[in-house]
Amino acid sequence: MQHILNTPGGLTERGRRFLAARARTVPFPVQDNPDDTEVIARLAPFPEVDTTMALAGLRRAQERYGGLVYRTSAWSFQEEIRFEPWPYYQESVGHGPLGEFIDHEVAHPYSVTLRSDSAVVYRFAADVAVFADADALIEADALYWECESWIPVVEPNVGQSAAGVREAASRLSLIREGSGNTEWWWESDGFRVHLWRTFAELFQQERQAKWGLWARDEAGLRAAHRFLAGNDLR
Repeated sequence: MQHILNTPGGLTERGRRFLAARARTVPFPVQDNPDDTEVIARLAPFPEVDTTMALAGLRRAQERYGGLVYRTSAWSFQEEIRFEPWPYYQESVGHGPLGEFIDHEVAHPYSVTLRSDSAVVYRFAADVAVFADADALIEADALYWECESWIPVVEPNVGQSAAGVREAASRLSLIREGSGNTEWWWESDGFRVHLWRTFAELFQQERQAKWGLWARDEAGLRAAHRFLAGNDLR
C-alpha cells in the first residue's frame, strides 16, 4: 500500500490537484502505536469483529494516510487537520471498534474516527457515519477548495429548510465522489450547490443544517439565479 500523496489512484483529478496544492506529510509518530500482538489483544472483547480484517484495515489506513496534513475549508473543520490512524476501542453497536483517524485542534467537541468497514465516523452525542471512506472526505475537501475560486451566490445559509433545498438540488447532477450520508454536492450549468447536515445530525440540532451555492463564471451565475428563482430559494 502506497501513501496517497505518492499514489493518489482512485481520486479524481480535482482531488489530486487539491492534495498537490494543499497537502504535505509529517512523520507519523510510532511511539504510541501498538504492535500487531497488542492490537489483536485489544480486539478480543469484540467477538463480532474479524480480528484479521480489522488489523489489516488499520495498517492499510496508516500506510495510506498516516501523517497526511492539509488545511481544509470544510464547514466541519476550517483548520489544519492531520491524519493519524490510531487504534481506539469502544463499543459501537453493529460495527465493532473504531480507530482514531483525524487530529484537529479547534474547539469542536467531537472526534473523527475510522470504522472497521472504512466509514469515516464523527462522534459526539451519537456516531454519525459521514463518508463511506477517507477518499470521499478528501474529495469533499477538494470541492470546498475549488469553490474558494468560484463566485459565491449564496453564502452558508440557514434560511431555507434542508428538505426544501435537497428537493430542489436533487434535480441536478450529484457529485458522488465528494458526497456522503450527511452532506451532498450537486452541480449543473456552471454552478454548484452544497447541503450540509453533519452538525445537525452530530449535535442533534436542526438549526445547524446549512447550504451554499457557487458559480464558476458569469454564465454559471446567471444559471444559478435561474435555479434560485425557479425553486423559490432566494
